[in-house]
Amino acid sequence: MISSQILQSRLKLVAKSKWSWLTTLVLVIAGTYISLQIKSAIDSLKYALTPPELPAYVDLGQPVELNNTVWNGKDSSWFHHASQGTATLPIPYDWLIALEAPKSNPWLVFFGSEEPFMEEYILHMGFIRSQKSEWNPDGLPVGIAKTSSIRFEGIDRKAAAAGFTCAACHTGQFIHEDKRYIVNGGPAMIDLGLVTRTLGAAIGQTALSGKFSVLDGRFNRFARRVLGSNMNTASRNKLREELEAMVAALAKDSDIIDVTEGFTRLDALNRIGNQVFSRDTDVAGNYTPIDAPVNYPHIWTTSWFNWVQYDGSIMQPLIRNAGEALGVEAYVDTKGPKAQRFASSINYHNLVGMESWLAGSDPLENNRFNGLPAPEWPEALPAVDMTKASKGKALYRELCQQCHLPAITPESDFWTDQYWRPIKYVDQYQSAKETPAKYLHVNIIPVNTIGTDVAQSIVLAERTVDTTNVDLVTQVCTLVSTGSDQGEQALKFVNLDDSATSNFGLALGALVNRTNQQWFDQNYIPVSSRSQMEGKRPNCLQVGQGYKARPLNGIWATAPYLHNGSVPTLFDLLSPLKDRPQFVQLGSQVFDPKNVGILQDSDAVGFEDSYSVGSGETPEDFIPEYEGGLFYLNTHELGNHNTGHLFTDDQIKGRIGRALSQEERYQLIEYLKTL
Repeated sequence: MISSQILQSRLKLVAKSKWSWLTTLVLVIAGTYISLQIKSAIDSLKYALTPPELPAYVDLGQPVELNNTVWNGKDSSWFHHASQGTATLPIPYDWLIALEAPKSNPWLVFFGSEEPFMEEYILHMGFIRSQKSEWNPDGLPVGIAKTSSIRFEGIDRKAAAAGFTCAACHTGQFIHEDKRYIVNGGPAMIDLGLVTRTLGAAIGQTALSGKFSVLDGRFNRFARRVLGSNMNTASRNKLREELEAMVAALAKDSDIIDVTEGFTRLDALNRIGNQVFSRDTDVAGNYTPIDAPVNYPHIWTTSWFNWVQYDGSIMQPLIRNAGEALGVEAYVDTKGPKAQRFASSINYHNLVGMESWLAGSDPLENNRFNGLPAPEWPEALPAVDMTKASKGKALYRELCQQCHLPAITPESDFWTDQYWRPIKYVDQYQSAKETPAKYLHVNIIPVNTIGTDVAQSIVLAERTVDTTNVDLVTQVCTLVSTGSDQGEQALKFVNLDDSATSNFGLALGALVNRTNQQWFDQNYIPVSSRSQMEGKRPNCLQVGQGYKARPLNGIWATAPYLHNGSVPTLFDLLSPLKDRPQFVQLGSQVFDPKNVGILQDSDAVGFEDSYSVGSGETPEDFIPEYEGGLFYLNTHELGNHNTGHLFTDDQIKGRIGRALSQEERYQLIEYLKTL
């Protein structure tokens, strides 16, 4: 017989085992329930909550600013942060400042906090750290500014916004050894696609946290920063509802990407067209996928060109700058009553001020550009080999000058009337006119001659937009046949009517001009001042002419090369096509002073050597677009082709000069460092 003590002991063990089993079962059920709730919450947001991998960021202390100018008491700090009236980052300004960086996985949202999104985290995407100042009280990165009174879709109210300025896309940087260098007016290194994805993940993860009453630490921190002393149950719940509505609105507004832009590149023209003719007009059929990225262009000297943009399509600076502001989401009313239509949030005073800061006064007065200067080769980089540079100067005259004009030096004939002339056109009243000032007449090279990728050159020429209900009826200046036997063309003002198939280039110029004129009218700007703000140039447009060959001053600081950024260094650009990299690594900020451009990791970009010949595979079949946070541009893809601008003895399309020996390439590179 079992004693009572032994029986009691066994009963306790059974009971303990039973409760242990029940506890485990309850925990499993609870864990499963919570997991299902979290998964359901993630699914309900219908948004990608996992951020992409980003490249490393190295803090090297205060950077060296290579070029700057002071104009009307304003320097680069004003240029970096003066608002253009844009709301590029699609959430209210106070939300952006309060937002934490996203967790690497949305399931980790409920554990611990992250650094602020707008501090070091955003710098991983190619932005440049900026100090707090009068123009930048919150220490935002270069090229981001605060804009007041913007209406946000999803929350149906107005609030301050954060938007890109000219400097976001036109301030470059590079690293050499242990120092970071800033190039004002140079091509930016940002990756807008990564910005969109990481910001969306951060917002979505915050909304996810707000769906739980116990695991809502991230949302609570966000709410305390946004609401401050106004935080209470009602305001907190209202913020949660607005956050979820914002995520829903963003989920509906995703871009279609046919050709990934990656670091240092943007399909600016198609993005502007999608913004003003699709999103702003609510005409879904006007949307075009992103398929023609270009390297962010450098903008010193451009204020004095007769034509700007890679495709030489725009003449008037205010049209160019206001169009850029609309493209990075300045508000414009395209559907209101005709009397108020085209009212916008664009800050025209700052746009005109920025152009003045870049341009300076008439350079022909002293035969020198006195606005933003091109950067000079830094003393901290390896010294220029002047013996090679002297030989490179002769090569420049032989091979480069015909298209890119004489080098901008005091002794050259760059400043003569051969290159500087007034702009001639026929006005709205059929009178022959010319501009009071002379401008640099840049060469525009036909695509069949230069042989580079065609994608960007055909955007304005071949894309059409439906403007049926936009009321663009106006006049624009464009190239029109003179009727001569030689097929000559002249710049004339012509009538532009609304159409279901309006030419994109002319329609864009007309819409921006209507926006500009509406602001002039609303603000009682006298006619004499309007011409001054427009740069005393007509709104002339041309499409499909080719690619612009601009002067090469400061070219050493503008990598990657060709209009689409498909060539990483000057040495590669001067090399035979077969020797140019098939895959270009973008996102690294390390400078290559020998070959001049973006330093390439030979192991990482040697993809084309790693596949099996005869296997049926091609490199582009298995090369990831992003690896280690860096972008790999595939030059086999239309829009990314690295063809053309060739120095070769073969009589092929895109040949612009004879083949260069390796020594001659380095001689020319040394000379280009001096410009």
